[in-house]
Amino acid sequence: MTQLTVHYDARCGLCCAARDWIGRQRQLVPIVCVPKPDGRNDLVVTADTGEVWEGDSAWLMVLWALDEYRHWANRLASPALLPTARRMFATLSHYRGEISCRLGLVPQIE
Repeated sequence: MTQLTVHYDARCGLCCAARDWIGRQRQLVPIVCVPKPDGRNDLVVTADTGEVWEGDSAWLMVLWALDEYRHWANRLASPALLPTARRMFATLSHYRGEISCRLGLVPQIE
């Protein structure tokens, strides 16, 4: 695997802020962020090898690709923390619109 592609919701302020944050991080595996097609709700990450991750697995792959967060990806994927991580990612995804509004995050479509 030499590259990951993050398919994010370009209409979501929180998603655009996360895209910008990813771009500022040191990446162990290069990440390209592209707007996802309409109709997809979950975050999707694809590898140049053809592997695909959705939802909580996609969040963990993004963290795994980032130098300062790989240890968090490994911890959150452990049997003890994975159920909590899944709930946290699901809650964040479900309320991303409301979070965007409350934090004043607006979409910054490129």
